[in-house]
Amino acid sequence: MDITQEYILSISPDASSTKNANKIFSKTTWEVKRSERAVWSEIYGSGKKPYLVQIDTQEIAFKCSCPSRKFPCKHGLALGLYLAENSADTLSQEEEPLWVKEWIDKRTSKAKTKASKPLKIKSEVSIKKTEEKKWSNAKEDVLLVELWLHDVIKLGILDFPNKEADYWEDLKKRMVDIKLSGFNGFFSQLQNLDYSQTWEQKVLKLLAQIHQLVVCVKHHETLENDFKKELAMLLGWTPTKKELLSNEKNELIDDVWMVINVTLKQEESLNIRKVYLYGTTTNRWAYILEFAHGNSYFEEHYLEGSLIQAKLVFYDGIFKQRAFLKIKGAKNSSNFQKLKTFEDLTQAHQHFKEELIHFPWIFDTTLFISKCNVVQQENKFYLVDKNNTLLYLESFTKNDYYNFLIQSEGVFVDIFLLHNQERSSLLGFFKNNEVISL
Repeated sequence: MDITQEYILSISPDASSTKNANKIFSKTTWEVKRSERAVWSEIYGSGKKPYLVQIDTQEIAFKCSCPSRKFPCKHGLALGLYLAENSADTLSQEEEPLWVKEWIDKRTSKAKTKASKPLKIKSEVSIKKTEEKKWSNAKEDVLLVELWLHDVIKLGILDFPNKEADYWEDLKKRMVDIKLSGFNGFFSQLQNLDYSQTWEQKVLKLLAQIHQLVVCVKHHETLENDFKKELAMLLGWTPTKKELLSNEKNELIDDVWMVINVTLKQEESLNIRKVYLYGTTTNRWAYILEFAHGNSYFEEHYLEGSLIQAKLVFYDGIFKQRAFLKIKGAKNSSNFQKLKTFEDLTQAHQHFKEELIHFPWIFDTTLFISKCNVVQQENKFYLVDKNNTLLYLESFTKNDYYNFLIQSEGVFVDIFLLHNQERSSLLGFFKNNEVISL
Protein backbone atom coordinates (compact mmCIF):
# COMPACT_ATOMS: atom_id res chain seq x y z
CA MET A 1 0.00 0.00 0.00
CA ASP A 2 1.27 3.48 -0.90
CA ILE A 3 1.49 5.87 2.04
CA THR A 4 -0.16 9.14 1.02
CA GLN A 5 -0.76 12.33 2.95
CA GLU A 6 -4.53 11.63 2.87
CA TYR A 7 -3.94 8.22 4.41
CA ILE A 8 -1.75 9.58 7.22
CA LEU A 9 -4.28 12.30 8.04
CA SER A 10 -7.11 9.74 8.04
CA ILE A 11 -5.42 7.59 10.72
CA SER A 12 -4.45 10.49 12.99
CA PRO A 13 -6.15 9.99 16.39
CA ASP A 14 -7.12 13.67 16.72
CA ALA A 15 -6.55 17.22 15.43
CA SER A 16 -3.78 18.02 17.94
CA SER A 17 -1.80 14.95 16.82
CA THR A 18 -2.09 16.09 13.20
CA LYS A 19 -0.95 19.61 14.11
CA ASN A 20 2.04 18.36 16.13
CA ALA A 21 2.99 15.85 13.43
CA ASN A 22 3.06 18.60 10.80
CA LYS A 23 5.24 20.68 13.11
CA ILE A 24 7.70 17.81 13.64
CA PHE A 25 7.70 17.01 9.91
CA SER A 26 8.53 20.60 8.92
CA LYS A 27 11.21 21.19 11.59
CA THR A 28 13.02 17.83 11.70
CA THR A 29 16.32 17.33 9.93
CA TRP A 30 15.41 13.96 8.53
CA GLU A 31 17.68 10.96 8.26
CA VAL A 32 15.41 8.14 7.19
CA LYS A 33 16.62 4.63 6.42
CA ARG A 34 14.89 1.60 5.00
CA SER A 35 15.03 -2.13 4.42
CA GLU A 36 12.74 -4.35 2.38
CA ARG A 37 10.42 -4.57 5.38
CA ALA A 38 10.52 -1.22 7.17
CA VAL A 39 11.59 2.41 7.34
CA TRP A 40 12.94 4.07 10.47
CA SER A 41 14.34 7.27 11.85
CA GLU A 42 15.49 8.89 15.11
CA ILE A 43 13.54 12.00 16.08
CA TYR A 44 14.73 14.30 18.86
CA GLY A 45 12.22 15.73 21.29
CA SER A 46 12.82 17.66 24.51
CA GLY A 47 15.04 14.95 26.02
CA LYS A 48 18.68 14.05 25.35
CA LYS A 49 17.90 10.74 23.66
CA PRO A 50 16.03 10.58 20.36
CA TYR A 51 12.77 8.69 19.95
CA LEU A 52 13.11 5.53 17.83
CA VAL A 53 10.36 5.63 15.20
CA GLN A 54 9.61 2.87 12.69
CA ILE A 55 6.98 1.83 10.17
CA ASP A 56 6.31 -1.67 8.89
CA THR A 57 5.91 -1.02 5.15
CA GLN A 58 4.60 -4.51 4.30
CA GLU A 59 1.56 -4.44 6.60
CA ILE A 60 1.35 -0.78 7.57
CA ALA A 61 2.00 -0.46 11.30
CA PHE A 62 3.75 2.08 13.54
CA LYS A 63 6.00 1.87 16.58
CA CYS A 64 7.71 4.60 18.59
CA SER A 65 9.70 4.66 21.83
CA CYS A 66 7.97 7.83 23.08
CA PRO A 67 5.58 7.53 26.08
CA SER A 68 2.50 8.78 24.19
CA ARG A 69 -0.69 6.76 24.61
CA LYS A 70 -2.04 7.94 21.27
CA PHE A 71 -1.70 5.67 18.28
CA PRO A 72 -0.14 6.40 15.93
CA CYS A 73 1.77 9.03 17.93
CA LYS A 74 2.84 12.37 16.45
CA HIS A 75 6.33 11.01 15.66
CA GLY A 76 4.93 8.06 13.70
CA LEU A 77 2.59 10.39 11.82
CA ALA A 78 5.49 12.75 11.05
CA LEU A 79 7.55 9.89 9.61
CA GLY A 80 4.49 8.88 7.59
CA LEU A 81 4.20 12.44 6.22
CA TYR A 82 7.86 12.27 5.23
CA LEU A 83 7.23 9.02 3.31
CA ALA A 84 4.16 10.55 1.64
CA GLU A 85 6.36 13.33 0.26
CA ASN A 86 9.51 11.26 -0.28
CA SER A 87 8.86 7.73 -1.53
CA ALA A 88 10.64 4.94 0.32
CA ASP A 89 11.92 3.72 -3.06
CA THR A 90 14.27 6.73 -3.22
CA LEU A 91 16.07 5.54 -0.08
CA SER A 92 18.92 3.07 -0.34
CA GLN A 93 18.45 -0.21 1.53
CA GLU A 94 20.42 -0.75 4.73
CA GLU A 95 20.76 -3.44 7.34
CA GLU A 96 18.10 -3.16 10.03
CA PRO A 97 19.33 -2.05 13.45
CA LEU A 98 18.50 -4.43 16.29
CA TRP A 99 15.51 -2.40 17.55
CA VAL A 100 13.89 -2.52 14.10
CA LYS A 101 14.79 -6.14 13.41
CA GLU A 102 13.36 -7.39 16.71
CA TRP A 103 10.06 -5.59 16.14
CA ILE A 104 9.61 -6.73 12.54
CA ASP A 105 10.68 -10.30 13.35
CA LYS A 106 8.19 -10.41 16.21
CA ARG A 107 5.38 -9.15 13.94
CA THR A 108 6.28 -11.67 11.23
CA SER A 109 6.47 -14.53 13.72
CA LYS A 110 3.13 -13.57 15.26
CA ALA A 111 1.46 -13.44 11.83
CA LYS A 112 2.86 -16.88 10.89
CA THR A 113 1.74 -18.39 14.18
CA LYS A 114 -1.73 -16.95 13.76
CA ALA A 115 -1.98 -18.23 10.18
CA SER A 116 -0.77 -21.73 11.05
CA LYS A 117 -2.89 -22.14 14.16
CA PRO A 118 -5.83 -24.38 13.29
CA LEU A 119 -9.28 -23.13 14.13
CA LYS A 120 -11.34 -25.22 16.47
CA ILE A 121 -14.47 -26.02 14.53
CA LYS A 122 -17.48 -26.26 16.81
CA SER A 123 -19.97 -28.98 16.09
CA GLU A 124 -23.49 -28.00 15.07
CA VAL A 125 -24.76 -29.71 18.21
CA SER A 126 -22.49 -27.54 20.39
CA ILE A 127 -23.49 -24.33 18.59
CA LYS A 128 -27.19 -25.19 18.84
CA LYS A 129 -26.87 -26.00 22.54
CA THR A 130 -25.21 -22.64 23.28
CA GLU A 131 -27.88 -20.73 21.32
CA GLU A 132 -30.74 -22.56 23.04
CA LYS A 133 -29.31 -21.68 26.44
CA LYS A 134 -29.13 -17.98 25.49
CA TRP A 135 -32.73 -17.95 24.30
CA SER A 136 -33.92 -19.87 27.36
CA ASN A 137 -32.29 -17.33 29.70
CA ALA A 138 -33.63 -14.44 27.62
CA LYS A 139 -37.16 -15.82 27.81
CA GLU A 140 -37.02 -15.48 31.59
CA ASP A 141 -35.06 -12.21 31.76
CA VAL A 142 -37.28 -10.40 29.25
CA LEU A 143 -40.10 -10.61 31.81
CA LEU A 144 -38.39 -7.65 33.55
CA VAL A 145 -38.94 -5.56 30.42
CA GLU A 146 -42.52 -6.78 30.18
CA LEU A 147 -43.09 -5.77 33.82
CA TRP A 148 -41.65 -2.32 33.05
CA LEU A 149 -44.05 -1.98 30.11
CA HIS A 150 -47.02 -2.95 32.31
CA ASP A 151 -46.03 -0.28 34.86
CA VAL A 152 -45.70 2.33 32.10
CA ILE A 153 -49.14 1.51 30.69
CA LYS A 154 -50.67 1.51 34.20
CA LEU A 155 -49.12 4.84 35.23
CA GLY A 156 -49.28 6.50 31.81
CA ILE A 157 -46.61 8.35 29.81
CA LEU A 158 -47.30 11.95 30.87
CA ASP A 159 -44.36 11.84 33.28
CA PHE A 160 -41.85 10.81 30.59
CA PRO A 161 -40.64 14.39 29.88
CA ASN A 162 -39.76 14.77 33.60
CA LYS A 163 -37.70 11.60 33.94
CA GLU A 164 -34.06 12.28 34.84
CA ALA A 165 -31.13 10.85 32.91
CA ASP A 166 -30.32 8.56 35.86
CA TYR A 167 -33.65 6.78 35.40
CA TRP A 168 -32.77 5.76 31.85
CA GLU A 169 -29.13 5.01 32.66
CA ASP A 170 -30.14 2.66 35.49
CA LEU A 171 -32.59 0.95 33.16
CA LYS A 172 -29.90 0.48 30.50
CA LYS A 173 -27.44 -0.93 33.05
CA ARG A 174 -30.02 -3.54 34.05
CA MET A 175 -30.36 -4.56 30.39
CA VAL A 176 -26.60 -5.03 30.16
CA ASP A 177 -26.62 -7.12 33.34
CA ILE A 178 -29.26 -9.49 31.98
CA LYS A 179 -27.57 -9.63 28.55
CA LEU A 180 -30.38 -7.88 26.69
CA SER A 181 -28.48 -4.73 25.75
CA GLY A 182 -30.38 -4.52 22.46
CA PHE A 183 -33.27 -2.88 24.30
CA ASN A 184 -30.99 0.04 25.14
CA GLY A 185 -31.32 1.44 21.64
CA PHE A 186 -35.00 2.09 22.34
CA PHE A 187 -34.38 3.39 25.86
CA SER A 188 -31.74 5.80 24.51
CA GLN A 189 -34.29 7.11 22.00
CA LEU A 190 -36.79 7.66 24.81
CA GLN A 191 -34.11 9.37 26.89
CA ASN A 192 -33.01 11.74 24.09
CA LEU A 193 -36.44 12.41 22.61
CA ASP A 194 -37.50 16.01 22.01
CA TYR A 195 -40.45 16.32 24.40
CA SER A 196 -41.49 19.76 23.20
CA GLN A 197 -44.39 18.85 20.91
CA THR A 198 -46.12 15.81 19.34
CA TRP A 199 -43.89 13.58 21.46
CA GLU A 200 -46.72 11.31 22.63
CA GLN A 201 -47.01 9.53 19.26
CA LYS A 202 -43.26 8.91 19.11
CA VAL A 203 -43.23 7.47 22.63
CA LEU A 204 -46.16 5.17 21.89
CA LYS A 205 -44.46 3.99 18.70
CA LEU A 206 -41.26 3.13 20.62
CA LEU A 207 -43.23 1.37 23.34
CA ALA A 208 -45.00 -0.68 20.66
CA GLN A 209 -41.62 -1.69 19.19
CA ILE A 210 -40.36 -2.72 22.64
CA HIS A 211 -43.53 -4.75 23.15
CA GLN A 212 -43.07 -6.47 19.78
CA LEU A 213 -39.52 -7.36 20.74
CA VAL A 214 -40.60 -8.76 24.11
CA VAL A 215 -43.23 -10.96 22.43
CA CYS A 216 -40.70 -12.30 19.90
CA VAL A 217 -38.22 -13.22 22.64
CA LYS A 218 -40.94 -14.97 24.64
CA HIS A 219 -42.00 -16.99 21.58
CA HIS A 220 -38.59 -17.42 19.95
CA GLU A 221 -39.27 -21.12 19.21
CA THR A 222 -41.74 -20.11 16.49
CA LEU A 223 -39.36 -17.79 14.61
CA GLU A 224 -37.68 -18.60 11.29
CA ASN A 225 -33.92 -19.10 11.48
CA ASP A 226 -32.78 -15.97 9.57
CA PHE A 227 -35.20 -13.79 11.54
CA LYS A 228 -33.94 -15.31 14.78
CA LYS A 229 -30.31 -14.62 13.80
CA GLU A 230 -31.12 -10.98 12.98
CA LEU A 231 -33.01 -10.67 16.26
CA ALA A 232 -30.06 -12.12 18.18
CA MET A 233 -27.79 -9.38 16.78
CA LEU A 234 -30.35 -6.73 17.73
CA LEU A 235 -30.41 -8.10 21.28
CA GLY A 236 -26.62 -7.74 21.45
CA TRP A 237 -25.60 -11.38 21.00
CA THR A 238 -22.93 -10.85 18.38
CA PRO A 239 -20.66 -13.80 17.56
CA THR A 240 -16.93 -13.19 18.01
CA LYS A 241 -14.64 -13.19 14.97
CA LYS A 242 -13.27 -16.53 16.11
CA GLU A 243 -16.78 -17.99 16.26
CA LEU A 244 -17.59 -16.66 12.80
CA LEU A 245 -14.43 -18.10 11.28
CA SER A 246 -15.08 -21.45 12.92
CA ASN A 247 -18.51 -21.65 11.28
CA GLU A 248 -18.04 -22.71 7.66
CA LYS A 249 -21.62 -21.74 6.80
CA ASN A 250 -20.98 -18.00 7.19
CA GLU A 251 -20.91 -16.10 3.90
CA LEU A 252 -17.49 -14.99 2.60
CA ILE A 253 -17.32 -12.39 -0.21
CA ASP A 254 -14.21 -11.26 -2.07
CA ASP A 255 -14.69 -7.93 -3.85
CA VAL A 256 -13.20 -4.51 -4.45
CA TRP A 257 -15.06 -2.36 -1.93
CA MET A 258 -15.67 1.38 -1.97
CA VAL A 259 -15.05 2.95 1.44
CA ILE A 260 -18.16 5.14 1.50
CA ASN A 261 -18.00 6.62 4.99
CA VAL A 262 -16.29 6.14 8.35
CA THR A 263 -18.08 7.34 11.49
CA LEU A 264 -16.43 7.62 14.90
CA LYS A 265 -18.31 7.99 18.17
CA GLN A 266 -17.10 8.07 21.76
CA GLU A 267 -19.13 6.89 24.75
CA GLU A 268 -17.15 7.45 27.94
CA SER A 269 -14.00 5.31 27.53
CA LEU A 270 -15.37 3.38 24.53
CA ASN A 271 -14.55 4.36 20.94
CA ILE A 272 -17.03 3.10 18.35
CA ARG A 273 -16.19 3.01 14.65
CA LYS A 274 -18.56 2.11 11.82
CA VAL A 275 -17.18 1.69 8.30
CA TYR A 276 -19.68 1.66 5.40
CA LEU A 277 -18.56 -0.29 2.32
CA TYR A 278 -20.11 -1.01 -1.09
CA GLY A 279 -18.99 -3.87 -3.35
CA THR A 280 -18.17 -2.74 -6.90
CA THR A 281 -19.01 -6.10 -8.53
CA THR A 282 -21.44 -7.69 -6.05
CA ASN A 283 -23.40 -4.49 -5.31
CA ARG A 284 -23.47 -5.59 -1.69
CA TRP A 285 -23.59 -3.16 1.19
CA ALA A 286 -21.45 -4.02 4.19
CA TYR A 287 -20.58 -2.31 7.41
CA ILE A 288 -17.81 -3.07 9.86
CA LEU A 289 -18.63 -2.18 13.47
CA GLU A 290 -15.64 -2.08 15.83
CA PHE A 291 -14.96 -1.05 19.41
CA ALA A 292 -11.75 0.15 21.08
CA HIS A 293 -11.62 0.49 24.86
CA GLY A 294 -9.54 3.09 26.68
CA ASN A 295 -6.15 3.58 25.05
CA SER A 296 -6.46 0.62 22.69
CA TYR A 297 -6.70 1.36 18.98
CA PHE A 298 -8.31 0.04 15.80
CA GLU A 299 -5.96 -2.29 13.98
CA GLU A 300 -7.08 -1.51 10.43
CA HIS A 301 -7.23 1.91 8.79
CA TYR A 302 -9.86 2.90 6.22
CA LEU A 303 -9.53 5.98 4.00
CA GLU A 304 -12.88 7.47 2.96
CA GLY A 305 -13.33 7.52 -0.81
CA SER A 306 -10.71 4.82 -1.42
CA LEU A 307 -11.02 1.33 -2.89
CA ILE A 308 -9.85 -1.79 -1.09
CA GLN A 309 -9.84 -5.40 -2.13
CA ALA A 310 -11.00 -7.50 0.79
CA LYS A 311 -12.56 -10.78 1.79
CA LEU A 312 -15.38 -10.04 4.22
CA VAL A 313 -17.08 -12.58 6.45
CA PHE A 314 -20.74 -11.71 7.01
CA TYR A 315 -22.80 -12.19 10.14
CA ASP A 316 -25.82 -14.40 9.57
CA GLY A 317 -29.33 -12.94 9.52
CA ILE A 318 -31.95 -11.51 7.16
CA PHE A 319 -29.94 -8.68 5.64
CA LYS A 320 -26.36 -9.98 5.99
CA GLN A 321 -24.71 -6.56 6.00
CA ARG A 322 -22.60 -6.57 9.14
CA ALA A 323 -19.20 -8.07 8.40
CA PHE A 324 -15.59 -8.15 9.47
CA LEU A 325 -12.40 -8.01 7.45
CA LYS A 326 -10.77 -11.41 7.02
CA ILE A 327 -8.10 -10.68 4.38
CA LYS A 328 -7.11 -7.44 2.66
CA GLY A 329 -5.84 -7.81 -0.91
CA ALA A 330 -3.56 -5.69 -3.09
CA LYS A 331 -6.02 -4.59 -5.78
CA ASN A 332 -7.28 -1.02 -5.40
CA SER A 333 -9.05 -0.32 -8.69
CA SER A 334 -12.31 -1.20 -10.45
CA ASN A 335 -13.99 -0.44 -13.76
CA PHE A 336 -17.35 0.13 -11.99
CA GLN A 337 -19.23 -1.45 -14.92
CA LYS A 338 -21.35 -3.69 -12.69
CA LEU A 339 -22.62 -0.98 -10.34
CA LYS A 340 -26.39 -0.93 -9.86
CA THR A 341 -28.51 1.79 -8.27
CA PHE A 342 -32.16 2.34 -7.40
CA GLU A 343 -33.71 4.32 -10.24
CA ASP A 344 -35.24 6.99 -8.01
CA LEU A 345 -36.32 7.83 -4.45
CA THR A 346 -39.67 6.06 -4.86
CA GLN A 347 -38.04 2.75 -5.76
CA ALA A 348 -35.54 3.15 -2.90
CA HIS A 349 -38.32 3.91 -0.40
CA GLN A 350 -40.29 0.87 -1.59
CA HIS A 351 -37.23 -1.27 -0.88
CA PHE A 352 -37.01 0.23 2.62
CA LYS A 353 -40.69 -0.56 3.28
CA GLU A 354 -40.14 -4.17 2.21
CA GLU A 355 -37.22 -4.43 4.63
CA LEU A 356 -39.43 -3.08 7.43
CA ILE A 357 -42.02 -5.77 6.68
CA HIS A 358 -39.33 -8.42 7.13
CA PHE A 359 -37.85 -6.84 10.27
CA PRO A 360 -39.75 -4.02 12.02
CA TRP A 361 -36.88 -2.79 14.22
CA ILE A 362 -34.59 -1.41 11.50
CA PHE A 363 -32.68 1.59 12.87
CA ASP A 364 -30.86 2.38 9.62
CA THR A 365 -30.74 1.05 6.08
CA THR A 366 -28.27 1.96 3.33
CA LEU A 367 -29.39 2.88 -0.19
CA PHE A 368 -27.57 3.68 -3.47
CA ILE A 369 -29.81 5.93 -5.59
CA SER A 370 -29.32 7.17 -9.13
CA LYS A 371 -29.16 10.83 -10.18
CA CYS A 372 -30.05 12.99 -7.18
CA ASN A 373 -29.24 16.50 -6.05
CA VAL A 374 -29.79 18.64 -2.95
CA VAL A 375 -32.09 21.67 -3.06
CA GLN A 376 -33.01 24.35 -0.54
CA GLN A 377 -36.60 25.39 0.09
CA GLU A 378 -37.59 27.80 2.88
CA ASN A 379 -34.36 27.21 4.81
CA LYS A 380 -34.83 23.43 4.66
CA PHE A 381 -32.81 21.00 2.58
CA TYR A 382 -34.17 18.16 0.46
CA LEU A 383 -32.78 15.37 -1.64
CA VAL A 384 -34.42 15.52 -5.08
CA ASP A 385 -34.37 12.88 -7.81
CA LYS A 386 -34.85 13.17 -11.58
CA ASN A 387 -38.66 12.89 -11.10
CA ASN A 388 -38.65 15.88 -8.70
CA THR A 389 -39.55 13.64 -5.75
CA LEU A 390 -38.30 15.22 -2.52
CA LEU A 391 -36.86 13.68 0.65
CA TYR A 392 -36.31 15.93 3.68
CA LEU A 393 -32.75 15.96 5.08
CA GLU A 394 -33.44 16.93 8.69
CA SER A 395 -29.86 17.23 9.96
CA PHE A 396 -28.46 18.85 6.80
CA THR A 397 -26.93 22.29 7.46
CA LYS A 398 -25.91 25.22 5.27
CA ASN A 399 -22.28 24.19 5.56
CA ASP A 400 -23.23 20.66 4.47
CA TYR A 401 -25.12 22.16 1.53
CA TYR A 402 -22.22 24.34 0.39
CA ASN A 403 -19.78 21.44 0.79
CA PHE A 404 -22.06 19.24 -1.32
CA LEU A 405 -22.43 21.89 -4.04
CA ILE A 406 -18.67 22.46 -4.24
CA GLN A 407 -17.86 18.78 -4.56
CA SER A 408 -20.79 17.79 -6.81
CA GLU A 409 -20.47 20.97 -8.92
CA GLY A 410 -24.26 21.29 -8.74
CA VAL A 411 -24.99 18.35 -11.05
CA PHE A 412 -27.11 15.27 -10.35
CA VAL A 413 -25.01 12.46 -8.86
CA ASP A 414 -25.54 8.91 -7.56
CA ILE A 415 -26.18 9.15 -3.83
CA PHE A 416 -25.24 6.88 -0.92
CA LEU A 417 -28.01 7.40 1.63
CA LEU A 418 -28.50 6.33 5.25
CA HIS A 419 -32.24 6.12 5.88
CA ASN A 420 -34.61 5.20 8.70
CA GLN A 421 -38.21 5.88 9.69
CA GLU A 422 -37.37 9.22 11.30
CA ARG A 423 -34.64 10.83 9.19
CA SER A 424 -32.23 10.52 6.27
CA SER A 425 -28.60 11.55 5.93
CA LEU A 426 -26.06 11.51 3.10
CA LEU A 427 -23.05 9.22 3.41
CA GLY A 428 -21.51 10.35 0.13
CA PHE A 429 -21.97 10.22 -3.64
CA PHE A 430 -20.47 8.68 -6.78
CA LYS A 431 -19.38 10.91 -9.66
CA ASN A 432 -16.97 10.35 -12.56
CA ASN A 433 -15.87 6.95 -11.19
CA GLU A 434 -14.96 8.52 -7.86
CA VAL A 435 -16.43 8.15 -4.38
CA ILE A 436 -16.86 11.40 -2.45
CA SER A 437 -17.57 10.96 1.27
CA LEU A 438 -19.65 13.51 3.15
